[in-house]
Amino acid sequence: MIRRFCELLCVSIGSQQVWTTPKSEEWQELYRISAQQGVSAVVFEFVRKLQKPNAPDVKTVMKWLATATYVEKAMQRMMLTAKEFAAEMNQRGLPVVVLKGVAFAQYYPNPLHRECGDLDCYMMERKEEGDAVAIEVGAKMEEAGYKHSHLYYKGLTIENHHYFTDFDNTKCGKNTERLLRELIKGSCEPIGDTGLLCPPAEFNALFLLKHAQGHFIDEGIRMRHVLDWGLFLRSQQDVVDWERMMPIIEETKIKQFAGVLTAIVMEFLHIEVVHKPLRALAEQADKCMVEAVLDDIMGEQPEIYVKGLVHKTKRIMRRFVRMWRFRSLASESYARMVWNSFAFSSYFNRHIKEDFN
Repeated sequence: MIRRFCELLCVSIGSQQVWTTPKSEEWQELYRISAQQGVSAVVFEFVRKLQKPNAPDVKTVMKWLATATYVEKAMQRMMLTAKEFAAEMNQRGLPVVVLKGVAFAQYYPNPLHRECGDLDCYMMERKEEGDAVAIEVGAKMEEAGYKHSHLYYKGLTIENHHYFTDFDNTKCGKNTERLLRELIKGSCEPIGDTGLLCPPAEFNALFLLKHAQGHFIDEGIRMRHVLDWGLFLRSQQDVVDWERMMPIIEETKIKQFAGVLTAIVMEFLHIEVVHKPLRALAEQADKCMVEAVLDDIMGEQPEIYVKGLVHKTKRIMRRFVRMWRFRSLASESYARMVWNSFAFSSYFNRHIKEDFN
């Protein structure tokens, strides 16, 4: 069913034209997988155009429509509130550069179909000033560790970043953070008339890979994250200065993970990668590891937001197993990752002040 789902996703994003119509009993499972993988709205854009006998049954279509509509409406509300927030910040001379989901959504055929939970932003090294202004305009603020604060503005949760990553005071982590700060100083592009800014392509290339790597090692990722990379490459491959980026990818120790993720994009999403060094990374990736990562992405994953000590203990133990199984794809040694899990866990006050200027 994994390949059947990938085939449906491929035709939905236009990376292939020929596909095999699923059997009637397969449609319900394909709907479930698309929702689980965070791409229901993306896939429904294709499904809604199908006619009998190629279309799913009416019940499945209606469930799919409801899910896709919910995603799109939630994103519309989020962007409207984000626009209001950006206007308040911009009036006071503060730039609002979006990170993660909202930034990556700009590479989708319809940005409203990329599911996002909250708004991540960076105010170009003016985080404390941004927090203060947000409070002035009605937001509530709470610190959330050394990386960012949480701003609650008109129902929208905003992560206002001081740092981009959980660098955990490691040499590689601090170097990655420094490089990201250099890359974001490039030309940020406005997102329509929202007052929001999208980071430069080189920044998004490194940040996308680093963010996905961290999430994968810690708790797993979904096909939505793979699609982020695939659609980024399809849209920005000719924009990125790869001669500059390939040494950075190696220096930040995400080379192996980048190779595996690119291999999945090429083989299962049928997105062409023309840059030779990046393509070589994918071709050299261990085939067994590529299959293992894809199986993990498509497999069942535990609920990470369930509270309670028992559940948290199980989740931590599962993380240690993941760290060992996929240690070749990580930026740090297994021992260092285990230590970081305790030394920088949510049970401690994580106050790190690092000057990257």
